Amino acid sequence: MKGCIRFLLSLLPEQVQSRTTAISAALLSVPAFLLILDCSDPLANPKIQQARQSVPELHRSGFDQFVLNNCHGCHGLQGGGDGPLNSSGRFDIPNLSQPEQYRHGATVPEIRNSIEFGVEGGRTGMQGYQNIPAEHIENIARYIHWLQNP
Repeated sequence: MKGCIRFLLSLLPEQVQSRTTAISAALLSVPAFLLILDCSDPLANPKIQQARQSVPELHRSGFDQFVLNNCHGCHGLQGGGDGPLNSSGRFDIPNLSQPEQYRHGATVPEIRNSIEFGVEGGRTGMQGYQNIPAEHIENIARYIHWLQNP
């Protein structure tokens, strides 16, 4: 843990480092510890591993990227719009297994476009994810398209 604190302190400007006290170092250790705990591999989660087993090998890389990019947070592991961020059902997140619910088309190119540039409308909308590499977006789009007819 001390190594983590030293590393985090090394990221601060020198004038801030020289003023850092033991109390501020202790305060920094809590978020650092939480960050370390939260950086585990989501694909190692037993619930995610179980869901992954139901996905054909051809679409597993798309499923993996769907999870690693936290798409399942809103859309759920099976694309039902029932992810943990929508556990109350408060948001209007389409069920990805029902193409008629898609707002901007259900073909692979249309899904890819929705991921990259976002979706407006509904009670949530979705931001664009231009930070995801094109190959990963393509794999996610193919996985989502597969959800329409597994």
